[in-house]
Amino acid sequence: MRHIDFKALGIFVQVMRYGSIGRAAQVLGIRQPTVVYAIRKLRDVTGDELFFERRGSLVPTAFGLRLERTATSMLERWHGLLAQAGKRQARRAQPRHTLRIGVSMALGDPLLTQVLARLSTELPDVHIVSGTIGNGRQVGQALSKGLIDCAVTVDGLSSASGILAEHVMMAQRGLIRLPALRGDGAPADAREHWTLLAEDADAESPIRRYLASVPDNVRVTVAPSWNGQMALWRSRGGVTPLLKFNVPWIEGASTACVPDLPEGFPAWASVSLLYVGARAQAVRIDEVRLALMTVMGGIAAATVPLPANDEAAALPLAG
Repeated sequence: MRHIDFKALGIFVQVMRYGSIGRAAQVLGIRQPTVVYAIRKLRDVTGDELFFERRGSLVPTAFGLRLERTATSMLERWHGLLAQAGKRQARRAQPRHTLRIGVSMALGDPLLTQVLARLSTELPDVHIVSGTIGNGRQVGQALSKGLIDCAVTVDGLSSASGILAEHVMMAQRGLIRLPALRGDGAPADAREHWTLLAEDADAESPIRRYLASVPDNVRVTVAPSWNGQMALWRSRGGVTPLLKFNVPWIEGASTACVPDLPEGFPAWASVSLLYVGARAQAVRIDEVRLALMTVMGGIAAATVPLPANDEAAALPLAG
């Protein structure tokens, strides 16, 4: 066929279905001359009569039968494409929702990147804005004021009214250690140098409480980000805590894992999803929860067994 006239093909399919020009015109809600004109156009294009009349009915030719099958398939695909285009236009006409997520830096950039990538795929019509947030009372304040829609925290709880905290999973903590060096590369002083994230340096954090219980021979440097924490650890040496599913993503971390954690060190961390209960559906909490659990479960499964003390540690019960 030299030209594709979907309107003429649609009329042709109806004539084939009912075997009558008059009946096809009635079903389509158009005049009979319009039907006749469409059939004439197809005859001119195809070079085939398409029908012949027998005892008051239209009987299709062999070519007409083949054309019916082809036309039906083409029309189904064409209408499917039009339906998809209509849905896209309807989505564009609607204001796009913005999902604002506060995240704990302790989760690590590799995991957060995968979670956000999954959400972007699952929610193509939603703007996703992420930012780091601590684990203290500022989380509840940010949620209550509507500054963020939800937060993913490590050992973070909120006592603010109306804030729900869902436990997602227990994640094992570890320590990685390198010989501490001064800036000129010479060995450092006798004090143990710890590199912490800002949230772990908070007075309410389990790691800060642990360090407060050890002798005063500890130096602390607070890093501005997870990547900054790893860069400082590699350049300055010393000790840094991390969630152990991040070990495979850090060059040299596997061989630097501390095999026996010191007594009193918080070996397990609770990863939680916090949000305002009354706004759960509007801010797509179900999708955030699924993305978080899927990615974390996959990473955790891929990193078992880990170096250090996994076999000896028992998984504590949540909550």
